Amino acid sequence: MKKVLDLSLKKSDYSNTNILVVKTKWNEETIQPMIDDCSNVFNQVNVNFSIVTVPGAFEIPFMVKNKANSYDAFVTIGAIIKGETPHFDIIAQSVSNQIMALGVELNKPVIFGVLTTNNIDQALERSKTKGKELALSALALLDELDG
Repeated sequence: MKKVLDLSLKKSDYSNTNILVVKTKWNEETIQPMIDDCSNVFNQVNVNFSIVTVPGAFEIPFMVKNKANSYDAFVTIGAIIKGETPHFDIIAQSVSNQIMALGVELNKPVIFGVLTTNNIDQALERSKTKGKELALSALALLDELDG
């Protein structure tokens, strides 16, 4: 049975919260369900959020760093699907390392929502629940930071 992360939020109104969702252009059929679910959560609790699209996962850290002063938190959404070359390993590791490092450097939540899967079917399956989890993770971290 597939586990779904369920987080409780400390408040019902986040209208003073600004979040940037950085999504990739690659693998849009996998990305869109996550964007829709993430947006639904943010809309339900009045988050001020923007969505920006970058070409691929490798460009996500650059965009987060570039927009760091304008937002309280970031949600990254992408999908890196394994192919026949080492490209998958290089990009997946680089992106995950940079996203983690940015959260620490910026002292802000930078949520890792880049799926890394062996095939498109796995990516499509995982994308069904990840958007909600990503949005809730960002808000839960902000709740903890607020005390």
